[in-house]
Amino acid sequence: MAAVRRTIAALAVCALLCACGGAFAAAKQSDIDAQIKQQEREFEKIQKQISQNQKKLTETAKREKSVANQLNKLSQRITVTQQRVNIVSLKMQKVKKNIFTLDADIKKMNKDIAAAQEILKKRMVNIYKYGGVAEFNLLMSSRGAEDALANSYLLGKIAEQDKKLIDYLTNEKRKLTMTQEELRKEHSTLKDQNADLAKQNKELKSAADERNAVLAKVRKDKKLFLAEQEELQRASEEMQAAIKKLLQQKQKLKAQADAAKRKQGKPVAPTPVYYKGGRLAWPIQGKITSQFGTRVHPVFKTKITHTGLDISAPKGTPIKAADPGEVLYTGWMRGYGQVVIIDHGANLTTVYAHMSKIETSENAKVTRNTVIGRVGATGVATGNHLHFEVRVNGDAVNPMKYLK
Repeated sequence: MAAVRRTIAALAVCALLCACGGAFAAAKQSDIDAQIKQQEREFEKIQKQISQNQKKLTETAKREKSVANQLNKLSQRITVTQQRVNIVSLKMQKVKKNIFTLDADIKKMNKDIAAAQEILKKRMVNIYKYGGVAEFNLLMSSRGAEDALANSYLLGKIAEQDKKLIDYLTNEKRKLTMTQEELRKEHSTLKDQNADLAKQNKELKSAADERNAVLAKVRKDKKLFLAEQEELQRASEEMQAAIKKLLQQKQKLKAQADAAKRKQGKPVAPTPVYYKGGRLAWPIQGKITSQFGTRVHPVFKTKITHTGLDISAPKGTPIKAADPGEVLYTGWMRGYGQVVIIDHGANLTTVYAHMSKIETSENAKVTRNTVIGRVGATGVATGNHLHFEVRVNGDAVNPMKYLK
């Protein structure tokens, strides 16, 4: 009796631990699901932005050199494919976690089944040896009617616990079969996603190789080089216009909200004081491959304007917010690829471009060193790096004056 009770208690504890572990696993799963949904939303948004941009390019195609259009189309293809890779990779991560959890569940179920079978085996041996004699002797040894009733109750509880144990064993075996079938399906899904990822990576490499070949030609041909520089100049102007428009919209909304607060007699937060520099944190650590400013091309002797800093780093390196602020924009921009723009107040914004992956969303509040994305080579870029800009009122300024 005591052994059966101890077993039931042990099984109860195991069930509790299993439930807690399941809840923890579910929490982890929900994190991955949220990331997948965010990346899918970003994918839809990027496709929409690219479609709008492509329409604009078609309208002005006659005025643009062919190399600019070609580079832009290849950059778009790379960006969309990279986003597909991000989504498939996250889905694979989810499936791998599912497989890990199911493997652990199967091991635990097998262990619980073995323990329950051992208890039942001992019970069967005792029943075979003693039959009903032990129970009869226990009843006959009772000191009185009250004692006999108590013993009879205890014998009934033993039989009840035996039935529960058999039911538990049957249920665990059924769950084990279902879990093994689920594991088989997850392995099949993982195999399909591996094939999809390989296909997307092949497409990504093909587009990147084609773009790099075009850029290599650009570096050798002055006409093509000038066309590329015009494209980048237009991209910078579009960035400037977009930031100014977004800041104006935000300021208008704030003015409306402040007016409503004053009307209600509520305090209004003061406008942040503009700071001159030396405050921003470096978004990544790496070698600066291109400085801010205007320089003369060593071969073509033409002036080149670079609106930010290019910082080299391996693909996937976390990019961190340079200071607290609010995300003003996320998505695709011509020339810049995947971009995040953060508003730090007082018309000061920071731009993070060529990302392989965006890990924040518009209107999100970020703190200093919040991870907002990953290093990549989307847009017009020959290698993995972060293009980092600091802009005041939408105009590009030297980031070195603002970095610590």
